[in-house]
Amino acid sequence: MAWHSQHYRALSSKLVKSLKVQEGSNIQDGFTLWRRDHLLDGSLKSRSASALGNRKSVATGEPDRCAFEREKENDRKVVQGYGQKLSRFPVGLTSGGSVARLNYDRLQYGGNRFLHDSVVAGVTGDTSTHHVDSFKTVQQHVEVDDVLQMDDGGLLYSGMTSRELFTTLLNLHLVSLEPAVDLSLKILKSQLMKSPLLSAPIYWTVKRTAYSHFCAGENASDAAVTLKRLWELGLRGILDYSLEDAEDSKTCDENTAGFLNTIQQTLPEGSVNFACVKISAICPISLLKNISDLLRWQHKNPEFKLPWKEDGLPVLASDSPTHQTQEAPDGLSLQEERELQSAQERLRQLSEACAARGLSMLVDAEYSTIQPAIDYMTYAAAFEFNKGVGVGVSPVVYNTLQTYLKDAPSRLALAKAESSRRNAALALKIVRGAYITREKALAASVRAPSPIHDSIQDTHRCYNSCASFMLDRISAKDSAALMVASHNIDSGRFAAKTIVDLGLDKRDPRIHFAQLKGMSDRFSLALARGGFNVNKYLPFGPVPHVIPYLVRRAEENRGLFGNTRTDRQSLRAELLRRGAVALGFKDSVSKQNP
Repeated sequence: MAWHSQHYRALSSKLVKSLKVQEGSNIQDGFTLWRRDHLLDGSLKSRSASALGNRKSVATGEPDRCAFEREKENDRKVVQGYGQKLSRFPVGLTSGGSVARLNYDRLQYGGNRFLHDSVVAGVTGDTSTHHVDSFKTVQQHVEVDDVLQMDDGGLLYSGMTSRELFTTLLNLHLVSLEPAVDLSLKILKSQLMKSPLLSAPIYWTVKRTAYSHFCAGENASDAAVTLKRLWELGLRGILDYSLEDAEDSKTCDENTAGFLNTIQQTLPEGSVNFACVKISAICPISLLKNISDLLRWQHKNPEFKLPWKEDGLPVLASDSPTHQTQEAPDGLSLQEERELQSAQERLRQLSEACAARGLSMLVDAEYSTIQPAIDYMTYAAAFEFNKGVGVGVSPVVYNTLQTYLKDAPSRLALAKAESSRRNAALALKIVRGAYITREKALAASVRAPSPIHDSIQDTHRCYNSCASFMLDRISAKDSAALMVASHNIDSGRFAAKTIVDLGLDKRDPRIHFAQLKGMSDRFSLALARGGFNVNKYLPFGPVPHVIPYLVRRAEENRGLFGNTRTDRQSLRAELLRRGAVALGFKDSVSKQNP
């Protein structure tokens, strides 16, 4: 360790003189960054604040690969000696007051390694990679953090009234109280809601609290008002006609008419880029279950024939779980085949309507019992309507990829390969997933391994890996599009940084961010102020009609509701600042760092 100690002390001196090491980061994080950079560049570049802004490669030739091989063992010793956990390797450096955060998730899963792949695999047990271009410069990371302005409450909320801030703070506080949420859910699912006399005051209360916070209104006119307000804040809306599972074809037809009406609404120009659809609302839920069982059974038994099936659709990968189907299912009856054709025709109608209006259509993901059928129908529509879409144009049909599932990366690779083969754009909304409890319980009931990642860190890494993969495809002039649908600030920062690293246009119509209305507004506003395309999901419909949707969202997002502390602190700080200014106190501190 003498060699490491000597260079550690030397580097510490250089870093302290030229950079401020961000509080909470270890100096050896910068050490490893410096060592690899030094090895590849051939000499140590001064890391003063000015050098960061004007850094150029000083390499005189190809990297010394032999030297790199000799250094692998040193890398391993550095990692083990200083106790670094490579699956979460933050590097925090500040220059001129600007924070540059390099997340090792980007390095490990993006292919931009400062350490050799075999070293990473030896410590993390992971050998998967997606190779992408190298980081441009450290300075680009500084610029992105500056652009997001996450810590300046005065600037961030400048477009919102104090009343809006207070109402948002109050509602976030209410949904963060788990006992209150539990009680509300019990009431909303109880027999009380069947009594007109008892349900009326409950609906009145819900409309003025959770409904007003998370929904855009009862009809398209109400939604237009909400969309106009979002537009003023630099955001766009995604109209979500809130529907639950359909049990029969009649309900499916009614729901399709509702979706079409939403797509065809006259709304403020430029305020909406997307419509969304829930396949279980336009195809009977029992049929989705049967189709999924058949697709899984054929996946396990390739000789099993499905006469109605279109071959080649990227539904299941080699590592996709099939425990949801324990025995051979019956084939589809003629009536069920006709119902499948009707459901596909409904989806085709919606796709055509979106294309005619210049909109893209987001297809929601659901629980794994029916997801194969959803993927089957969605990719069939996508390969039809996204065929031949040019670079720089948003495709019509977006599928959703749930990255809390272990097979997400392999299914993504499968989808990309098939899209390329068919000359169709691959458009994806990437989410983490909302059915953790349900999926784990189902797997446990049949003593199968859980399809969900073993830790939240694994899910984060999978999410970032898939986002990086899609952004790399866009950067490579491939036919692809991505919606980063997440309330996780780290993943949002990661995607924003990657967009800048790859030299992509922040306003590229193929790259969007999205969050739910009423959630992570601080993050949404920061992204919008940074110049990115940001959308808010806007459920709408009559209160009794939307109640089942709100109940489902509340059950799916318990963890998210409880994790609003940072937003609440930021809102509270801005309200206090405004109050102080109103009372005549000097606004000496404009930045609020909750």
